[in-house]
Amino acid sequence: MGSRSRRILAITLLVLAGLLVPVAVVATWTARTVTDTESFVSRVGPVASQPEVQALVSTQLADQVTGAVIDDRVAPRVGEAIDELAAPELVKGLLRDVAASLGGAVEARVQNVADKIVTSPEFQSAFDTALDEAHAELVATLEGDEPQGTVITEGTTVSISLATIAGAVRAELVNSGYTFVDRLPQLEATVPIATVDQLEKWQGYYNLLKVMVWLGPLLVVVLLAAGAWLLRDAAVSALWFAGSGFLALVAVTVGVRAAVGSATSDIADPLAADAARVIVATLTTTLVRNATVVGLLLVIALAAAAYVAARRRLTPTTAS
Repeated sequence: MGSRSRRILAITLLVLAGLLVPVAVVATWTARTVTDTESFVSRVGPVASQPEVQALVSTQLADQVTGAVIDDRVAPRVGEAIDELAAPELVKGLLRDVAASLGGAVEARVQNVADKIVTSPEFQSAFDTALDEAHAELVATLEGDEPQGTVITEGTTVSISLATIAGAVRAELVNSGYTFVDRLPQLEATVPIATVDQLEKWQGYYNLLKVMVWLGPLLVVVLLAAGAWLLRDAAVSALWFAGSGFLALVAVTVGVRAAVGSATSDIADPLAADAARVIVATLTTTLVRNATVVGLLLVIALAAAAYVAARRRLTPTTAS
């Protein structure tokens, strides 16, 4: 092999090694954060204190209670009773207005109780428990299995069911004097994570990253060693590897931020879209942090290699 061909092959291997750096970073993050239950709960759990998630859960539960009690049970009976009255239509209209205002007062009170519950420490504990219970099925869904109940598809939106939270809110409403809640059907609380189309893409990425979690770092080391051996110049090898790796990491970081921004753009409900955006952003925070640390290390390697190469170029060679 000629020196030119050898150099081209060496640079190609070094650039490939650099391009695989972000793949290895993402694969390692996936193994440590997404597939590990404890890490997943510790990363996602703090979103329970985010206003977007609290607003979504409290609104869901309050709507279910008031809908079941007022709209489905009380309102029809009151309406029928008013219709049966032997009174002028004006009086009946006034009675309907009074009934509607009373229903609005009950709705506001239930919403206040729900808002109070989702800002309590007990809500955080229930949220963590719900995530712990949902995680195994979420991972199974990413691996291609059909959802079994915890991961729910509603229209085009994929959500995680938080049954533990619904139970805790139900108990708190009963303790607050709303004993009728105990006789209602099971309350449901869900937090969206993606659309169906996005979940299908994530399933493909997840299966690839499961392989790359061990293959990625191995390929980086092998390609880097082979390229450096062929080039026989440590400084120049470091320049090519660190430079390509840094640019690839920047591209991946920008891509992750863009994906977070658009991850929930197809979710119709604004409250659900805001909550999903917070959840995805929180989950990927450690990925961006890891990429930043690796990027800084590559910048240091790049600067050191550039310094060595420049100093060598400026140092005159001694004539023999």
